[in-house]
Amino acid sequence: MGKEVTGDQIEEMIETGKWNVFSDDLLADGRTARSALTEIENRHKELLELESRIKDIRDLFFQLALLVEEQGLMVNNIEANVHATQDFVAKATSKIEQAVKYKKKNPCRQLFCCCFP
Repeated sequence: MGKEVTGDQIEEMIETGKWNVFSDDLLADGRTARSALTEIENRHKELLELESRIKDIRDLFFQLALLVEEQGLMVNNIEANVHATQDFVAKATSKIEQAVKYKKKNPCRQLFCCCFP
């Protein structure tokens, strides 16, 4: 993996017991492979965590959509009640103004009511 060796050199290394040339390359390759595997496993775990968090966020948005849909009917009902209240207040105001006019127009009625209970 990086060193060119002839057949004679290989035989000489075998006879003298210099296997470290081969084993060093294999060990280095093994370390590199383990390092890459560890990094891949860590990324896989991070991706699984990210996927889980995204699912949680999706669930939150789904619940929020359901709440908005449920509360939307209630908000519409409240809005209708507010408009009805405004109409009733406007009618009551005109009735009060009308009553004040009647009271001013007929002062004798008060005397009549006081004299003949």
